[in-house]
Amino acid sequence: MAESVLAAIQRQQIEIAVGELLLSSDYYMRTSITERLHHLIAHADRTLDISQFSEMAQEELENLNLLPSREA
Repeated sequence: MAESVLAAIQRQQIEIAVGELLLSSDYYMRTSITERLHHLIAHADRTLDISQFSEMAQEELENLNLLPSREA
């Protein structure tokens, strides 16, 4: 199934939030961004293609246990 326009926009929002997370060193900001990422992923369009995330974003989301590991 092809990724919808909505899913593409949501993927961009998730990528931006991951970038913010990587730039932040404050515990409370990182916690807030992590919660936002969890919310964005939980409510993403069903056509969201997680394989289209950048490698950096995929690794960070896996580390946060927000995506299944690619090794499985």
